[in-house]
Amino acid sequence: MDSAKFDSPVTILIGLGFPCKIRTARSALAYLDGRPACDRDEAWEATVATCRDALANRASTDEARDIFVAFARRRDIFVEDAMPQVTPDLARRTGL
Repeated sequence: MDSAKFDSPVTILIGLGFPCKIRTARSALAYLDGRPACDRDEAWEATVATCRDALANRASTDEARDIFVAFARRRDIFVEDAMPQVTPDLARRTGL
């Protein structure tokens, strides 16, 4: 099993609203495994299953990415690609 790298990363908000790029099905699965039990509904189960299938080459990485994006949108944690990422250099220059 490889990490099933996505063609483009999925940016989600974690913690107190910090952006995090998920680049592989393995990273998506790690994020999902860290979710509390109260978040584990049918959408969570389907997303976990698809990521596992992508890691086992039973599903495409595109499918796993699409399902993970749908999960992130459902949870209101998905960040559109047009949003600029705050880098340490940008934060220093803008005083963030």
